[in-house]
Amino acid sequence: MKSFNLNRQSSLNRDVVFKISTNVENFNNIMPEYFKSLIVVKDNSSEKIVLEKISFLGQTITVKTKHVILPPNTHEVFILSGPLKGTSFIENYEISSNGTDIVISVNLEINGLLKLIPFLNHFLAKKMSSVMNEFITSAEIYSKKNFIVN
Repeated sequence: MKSFNLNRQSSLNRDVVFKISTNVENFNNIMPEYFKSLIVVKDNSSEKIVLEKISFLGQTITVKTKHVILPPNTHEVFILSGPLKGTSFIENYEISSNGTDIVISVNLEINGLLKLIPFLNHFLAKKMSSVMNEFITSAEIYSKKNFIVN
């Protein structure tokens, strides 16, 4: 398992970026190049189980994820199936003077034959960092288009 943190800042206030980040059903509208479809199979007040059809690194796969939403600032995502089963993303959103500081603690677990590729951990960490940048940009554009007040 490889663990690392991704740190970014968004100009959006914490409540807005948290709302966008935890609105799982809407991911395919915010980042359609990655999220092809999302089916929520279990939904209660703080936990969702989702079948996600995602496109990543040129491959489209379906994975089951668990999203634990702990307002006002924590979103935990656990991958329950697929080649990254056991991976977790713990997202924390903190108010800052310029908007929101976002820290994602990643515990990357690679399974199967993918474990044999020596540079894959580093490559995936770089790609996840890039996707985080894209998400923040997309969330900021989405909030303006959809009149989500900052």
